[in-house]
Amino acid sequence: MALDRREFNRQETQRQIRDTFLEMYRQRGIDGITVSDICKEAQVSKSTFYMYFEDKYSVLETIENYLLEQLAKINESVSDSSILHGLNNKEFREGRMTADFIKEHMEEFRAIMGPKGDPSFETRWRQHIMEKYREAFRKQRKDDSNAGVACTIFTSVLIGVYRHFIFENPDIPREEISAIISDVLTYTMRTFQTK
Repeated sequence: MALDRREFNRQETQRQIRDTFLEMYRQRGIDGITVSDICKEAQVSKSTFYMYFEDKYSVLETIENYLLEQLAKINESVSDSSILHGLNNKEFREGRMTADFIKEHMEEFRAIMGPKGDPSFETRWRQHIMEKYREAFRKQRKDDSNAGVACTIFTSVLIGVYRHFIFENPDIPREEISAIISDVLTYTMRTFQTK
């Protein structure tokens, strides 16, 4: 179903505001920009800005929430049996799907996770991953405290791999990311011991 012209214009205006905000945010951080700066650069009036966003923080929140919601959907699409299937399997589906999503939204991730970005974003992403994987680790490890440590290690490495992909090597093949994640999952699920 095609968008009508009015809806198309509305979405384009929101996109222009978000893109302008992201570029400024990446360079200056949240404290270095104002709504006036965003409006001037995006070539929109303040009244137009306020039709879509409450303030500069709500622009950031909208972008972060969208990314986290999509990452959560990817996590939710992976069943516990699929996680266990990812053990010793170089084609771990979630790794490929997440890498594809990150690549599609690379500039957003670079701005939000960069030096001027929002540290709480990574913390919230980590919590999403922990929530999804914790039960699979408990089932596989059959030891709550041991599973918690192993899941924390897996989550930290997973974020580290994606961070490397975002900032150091965006051309790394998604199959390689998938293989790395599978190896880390296998290690933390089966061989890592806390005692």
